[in-house]
Amino acid sequence: MVRPLTSHPLKTTLPWIAAITGGTLVFLGFAGFDQFYLEWICLVPVLWAIRDQRPGRAFCIGWLAGIVMNIGGFYWAIQMFRQFAGMAWPLAALGLLLLAAANGFVVAAWAWATRLITRDTGWNVVWVSPVVWTALEKFWPEIFPYYLGASQYKLSLVTQIADLTGILGVTFIVVYINSTVFAALEEWFENRRIATRHLLVFAAVVATVLVYGQVRIRAVDRQAAAAEKLTIGLIQTNRGAGDKRRDPESTLREHKEMSRALAARQPLDLIVWPEGILHVRLTSREGSMPSGALGDTHIPTLFGAILHLGENGSARTHVSALLTDGTGRILGTYDKMVLVPFGEFIPFGETFPSLYSLAPFIDRFRPGESREPLPFGKYLLSVNICYEDIFPGQVRSLMRGGHDRRMPDALFNLTNDSWYGKSTEPMEHLALASFRSIEHRRALVRSTNTGISAFVDPVGRIVTRSGIWTREALVDRVPMMQGRTVYALLGDWIGWVCALLSLAGIGRALLVSVRRGEPPQPLETTVPQRKKPSEQGKSQRREKHHR
Repeated sequence: MVRPLTSHPLKTTLPWIAAITGGTLVFLGFAGFDQFYLEWICLVPVLWAIRDQRPGRAFCIGWLAGIVMNIGGFYWAIQMFRQFAGMAWPLAALGLLLLAAANGFVVAAWAWATRLITRDTGWNVVWVSPVVWTALEKFWPEIFPYYLGASQYKLSLVTQIADLTGILGVTFIVVYINSTVFAALEEWFENRRIATRHLLVFAAVVATVLVYGQVRIRAVDRQAAAAEKLTIGLIQTNRGAGDKRRDPESTLREHKEMSRALAARQPLDLIVWPEGILHVRLTSREGSMPSGALGDTHIPTLFGAILHLGENGSARTHVSALLTDGTGRILGTYDKMVLVPFGEFIPFGETFPSLYSLAPFIDRFRPGESREPLPFGKYLLSVNICYEDIFPGQVRSLMRGGHDRRMPDALFNLTNDSWYGKSTEPMEHLALASFRSIEHRRALVRSTNTGISAFVDPVGRIVTRSGIWTREALVDRVPMMQGRTVYALLGDWIGWVCALLSLAGIGRALLVSVRRGEPPQPLETTVPQRKKPSEQGKSQRREKHHR
């Protein structure tokens, strides 16, 4: 006897297979794997999987997709946990799984809210889906933010809206494409009709984004061409964190040698070294570096250091950046503000100091407090360290110009990405960071010890870059830009708007459930049977007849 399709095991299994497929497409479409076109359809399988489910089951399906997405996207976290926190391999693998489960809640919450709102309010999935996702990207706390919009970093015509909306606007467009594709396919397969209205609106939105991109690229390129420029050299010695710990003197010596060789080849305005190259002890933030400490190039240098500030008994240790002039005089310092938990500090460690004795391999750095840019002649340089450049809000706060409110002329990032091995992480990091250039229309100068070091122009294009795990010196002329963007003024306004709309949709859906006498059950996992089109037609005719 043939079992009816509604009770076939495949009907129960397919949504979970679709979730795994969607999660896989997400990380394959992201930076590093660089199959960016997959990001346009990556959520279509998940939207199909949740279309007939109760919200609680949709949550679980979305969570599976999110876990798969994050395991594939953050596979390099195993290497990070082993090197950065000294974990054994099994614990590092468990750390990856926990990280994937925590970050996967973004997709789970998106699936739950999208299904709840579309089921109970009648709002269209084409707009509900990107609104909810954008709100979650803005407000869901993550150690490593993962913006879908960053997958489009090579498509400059698409990414230029970030000077209005930040990277969240690009994410909105990516999810909107997915939702429109899903709605069009659903309309065709269920009703054999073309979703004309959705496709026309879609064409208008995409055309607007592309035209805006073309106009802004031309305008910003003209401004950059006319701007004053600094010739800047980057030093990448290919010495990882392990080398710095085992033989810090050799690592420092190589930086000095490569700096002298680069300075001998051509005139430079500034040399930049990566994060944490040497230890510096200062009683105050004023003074000079010892003679020969930076290679005697007689060229101003921006370098990363472990700064021990204050007297020995009360010294505070920071991950810092120091800017010196050609004589070694310190022009300014910046202390990293966003520290890596369980690598550079232990959460609640200041309240419970005994936690550090339980994990002696974890450093005890203090976060910085000053957001002042560093003065360099008549220019101001906004400096951030390590993964601070992937936090749009952090960089925006640094770009406000400190007490004088004078906006910096260029962005600088000093990074150590050697913790992640030869993986996709350095490319992911650079792709995410490149959006800070578009958001503020400033060039980004990025110096790393093992790659990828790069110069990013104010359009967000990666103009010059190093390899990964290579020994290189890069030189480029960097425009000193002026002006303030809409994003610099208003920040993540689109995230706030999407959050308000999402809350309104959830509130309305819950109110509808209460009026129906069906109290919301967010973790309900019962799968409702979907009526066949013929059955739906009969039901509608019966209702019409009764009326």
